[in-house]
Amino acid sequence: MRRFQFTDDEYNKLSTVTGFPAIDLQKLDALGLLANDVAVRMVLEYEYQTQRKMTKALPKLVLQAIANKYGLSPQKVRGFLFHRKQPVYYCSKCRKEISRSEHKKFDGLCENCAIDSIKL
Repeated sequence: MRRFQFTDDEYNKLSTVTGFPAIDLQKLDALGLLANDVAVRMVLEYEYQTQRKMTKALPKLVLQAIANKYGLSPQKVRGFLFHRKQPVYYCSKCRKEISRSEHKKFDGLCENCAIDSIKL
């Protein structure tokens, strides 16, 4: 995704959500320190919740209005609003990243650590 360009209006909305002054958010964004996907998600969630309360419109219509305002597809807006990332699991012994099934199957250990823990 290309970097989202915030306007003063978006900085003010982000300021309302986070409690940080808008000028500080602008400085962080200028330095590239503002996590863009997270910030965009927060602004879109704020817009969505505000419009749902104010207009009582159908969610589909609110999503379309937000998509039109920001030049995004409705699917992209829906992804920002409702898609949640899957948790990442790590081996409790060697700290290697493991799958969810490995985490459940071996009680938090990777396959190699599970093999090493078997006493023969």
